[in-house]
Amino acid sequence: MNLGVRYQYYSPPYEKNGFQAGNDVDISELFALRQRNAAAGIASDSSEPFLTYSLIGRGNNARPYYKGDKNNFGPRVGFAWAPSFSDGPMKSVFGDRKTSIRGGAAVVYERTAGALTFIQDQLSYLFDNSNAIVNGNLASDPRFTGIGSLPVSVPAPVITNPNTPFVEDGFPFGNQIGAFNYAIAQNFQTPYSYEYSIGFQRELPGDFLLDVSYAGRLGKKLFTQADAAQTMNFKDPVSGQLLFDALNNIQTQLQNGVAIASITAQPWFENQVSSYNGLTCAQIFGTGRSCTSGVVASATRRGELFRGDSGDLVQNLFQNGFIGPNVGISGQFSDNLYITNLGHSRYDGLLVSLQKRFSHGLQFDLNYTFSHSKDNNSSVGNTVIGGLVYDLNNPEIGYGPSDFDIRHLINANFIYELPFGRGKWIGGEANSFVNTFIGGWQLSGIYTYRSGLPFSVGTNSFPLSFTLESPAVLIGSVPSGSGNISTTGPNINFFGDPAAAAAALASFRNVRNGETGSRNVLRGPSFWNFDLSLAKNFKLPW
Repeated sequence: MNLGVRYQYYSPPYEKNGFQAGNDVDISELFALRQRNAAAGIASDSSEPFLTYSLIGRGNNARPYYKGDKNNFGPRVGFAWAPSFSDGPMKSVFGDRKTSIRGGAAVVYERTAGALTFIQDQLSYLFDNSNAIVNGNLASDPRFTGIGSLPVSVPAPVITNPNTPFVEDGFPFGNQIGAFNYAIAQNFQTPYSYEYSIGFQRELPGDFLLDVSYAGRLGKKLFTQADAAQTMNFKDPVSGQLLFDALNNIQTQLQNGVAIASITAQPWFENQVSSYNGLTCAQIFGTGRSCTSGVVASATRRGELFRGDSGDLVQNLFQNGFIGPNVGISGQFSDNLYITNLGHSRYDGLLVSLQKRFSHGLQFDLNYTFSHSKDNNSSVGNTVIGGLVYDLNNPEIGYGPSDFDIRHLINANFIYELPFGRGKWIGGEANSFVNTFIGGWQLSGIYTYRSGLPFSVGTNSFPLSFTLESPAVLIGSVPSGSGNISTTGPNINFFGDPAAAAAALASFRNVRNGETGSRNVLRGPSFWNFDLSLAKNFKLPW
């Protein structure tokens, strides 16, 4: 048995020359404020604190990106036991030193420094400004005259420190232009996982070896991104109606084919649009028009309402001046993405291996894995607009099969000396000349198989985060969503059979506003590959 413990401390990364910037707002506190404001129907230009960027980090004698995580102790344990039974039924099971039982467990911490800085450095607002000189006259464009002189000098961009982006005269306008932001949670901690395994290995007669093992892993506080500016279920304080209720009422009528002029007016729109503009709905949209019908009259907004695309709709309303900043989506940014620890995962795997050591001209390995991996996010976290949890209000939404979940995995390889030639079963007495042609042949191969990977059905709807598409909602049985791949025509069609395609479509619906669909409920095609080799060995004359 082995016992051990590992301690590691990854300090927050910093730029040694001080070229490091960060915002002054704790993102988790900002989102908690947004939750309270939405529930109370509070929104104004300043109802949310503006994110202001300034110099931070050790090089500037200022705070780090986040507080260091100093409790990263990783205990480990491992054991191996080779039982010895000289007689009785236990000898039949375990043999005399023919069996090994092994197991272990460990706490393992990740390294995240490079991923963190990659995301944060996308936008620092102090070090990523640029400037350019545009001359549209080819005849008078600057010319290269020599190595020692530049054709034109471009003045350095003006940098303001501190910098409050997308705010002018106290008005946040970033959501009008779909502005993005990237940040790191000030309470970020080092992700870690629990790893554990136990296995049984038994030597069998005939040069066989059987290995049956279980391996598991629990991921905790995993590296994910979240959107602190996601669409909130904002309450109209006059009527008490919630944003998503109003949107879903309209969505139901549109999907039922109700004419625009006949759509029931929603108090949320009637109050929010008129109060922000200081005008009646008739003054804004025309005599006899309600604010609801005026909003729905736009084909773009009508499509967003129809498919449950709350994120794009709310951004559109603010962009066109129908609602004020911080109603539904933050006014400063359409997306306020930040790195946090909201991810978690679980893996369970059964691994079975049968090996035959080389004897009697045959050797092979046969391996099978039955496993299941689940998480609430599988995307690479250190990507631009990637690795987002679906709903910051409920990070558990979307927990299901991982994007890389492979239930069945088989691989096998073998080497077989064909029984021809001198000393073999056929032609065992062959002379040297004959043996040159019939002896020395060897057949080998490698076979791999895996079951299909899970995938989701797209909707082109962004019901919460402005850039995170929600999958469709499964309303039927999963088997009805299976079909045969067709390669006829210009595209590859997963549902080649029209009847299977219709059944698959009937198994799903669009999301409702504020809703997240069913993640990874379908499976792609399986894959197999077989490589076969026939080889001939020749003896050289020396």
